[in-house]
Amino acid sequence: MSENLYEIAEVFAEHGAEAPIVIWNPSQEQLMSEPPRHALAHWSALAAGSRLPGYQQVDPVDLRPALGYVLLLDVLEGGQDFSYRLFGSTIGRVSGFDMTGKRLSEHPASAYVTEFSLAVGRAAVRRRAPVYTVRRPVGAQDTSLWERLVLPLVDEDGSLARLMVVSTPLDRDGKLIRTMY
Repeated sequence: MSENLYEIAEVFAEHGAEAPIVIWNPSQEQLMSEPPRHALAHWSALAAGSRLPGYQQVDPVDLRPALGYVLLLDVLEGGQDFSYRLFGSTIGRVSGFDMTGKRLSEHPASAYVTEFSLAVGRAAVRRRAPVYTVRRPVGAQDTSLWERLVLPLVDEDGSLARLMVVSTPLDRDGKLIRTMY
């Protein structure tokens, strides 16, 4: 994914959506809610210098403030697609579906949103760097914004094997949506 988001903005505009925001190597201050801030702090603590954390280092207990919003995706075919190892329970309730065991390319969102998510994942794999996105969903009733933090994780050999994603829905007041009734 290049730094120029013009083509992505055009596609989003064609669907009546605002262009997404994309920030590489975000700081804590750039994140809008607590779950991604906590996950970024945890990931950064695990990263020693320029070394990416291993997925085996991630302890769910240490991610408690982000649990329910965490998605774990296995990297398939060098990043051509991704398989959901875990689809956070809160995200499942807000979305109305569970993607665990399915591919990102099978996501029921609009095709342009799914393609954007695939492009962001591929770019994170290629760059081996965290990326943060914010987008406004079209037609959603309760969710005003989706913020998404993608954190790359390596295997024992140092190959990028998994993405830890913290996906948080925010309401019209900018507050974190914790559950849907």
